[in-house]
Amino acid sequence: MPDKSIRLVMPIVVISGVAVAATGAELLYGQPVTPPAAAVPARSAAPSRPAADSLGLVRVDYRLTRLPQHASNQLAVWIEDADGRYVRTLFATSYTANGGYVRRPMSLPRWRESAGWESATEAEIQSASRPAQDGGDHSLYWDGTDRNGHPVPEGTYVYRVEGNLLWENRVLFTGSITLGEAADSSSARVEYLPEAARAEGTMIADVRASFSPGEPLDPALVTTFTRGS
Repeated sequence: MPDKSIRLVMPIVVISGVAVAATGAELLYGQPVTPPAAAVPARSAAPSRPAADSLGLVRVDYRLTRLPQHASNQLAVWIEDADGRYVRTLFATSYTANGGYVRRPMSLPRWRESAGWESATEAEIQSASRPAQDGGDHSLYWDGTDRNGHPVPEGTYVYRVEGNLLWENRVLFTGSITLGEAADSSSARVEYLPEAARAEGTMIADVRASFSPGEPLDPALVTTFTRGS
């Protein structure tokens, strides 16, 4: 296995306080949500241009609270199909995505197993790996393509959000969303691993998703972070 313990995240260009990706290669992105009255989005995560024949746009929303402790605040958001087969990673904190799991094996194990992340390509790592997010409301967008950039077929897909609360203590949100001709929305259910992990704090909350058929990604919203690790 190639050594992924030290990797460089792609360069960024900061324009008016927003870090814009220096390449258009990424295919997924995330962007924090501002309150309804605000018109300008806050900074957030990565990727991409929509495939012309993709089914539409899925938006995954969640609220993040950064925990004031070590060995925590690792986060991954990814998509699986209805049979549990991995489709794509929307976001993964750079420490784990770039090989931190070698030193901290308990970091985001469900995501790493689903994605087979130890064998991920450099392009996939760069498209998903992002520095830790600030606390607040965030949105990630999926353009309906798989890890190779190919549009997925109509059907029901599973979105998952995994977070490390403290060492091996984790939280996992799971929800489903149907891609087709009609709009769809759902809320995710929460599971603490182990159940006693609830006592370590609330890192992630209000996880939900919506699907807009035929809606493309807006390249103007392709941004990445300016801080963190």
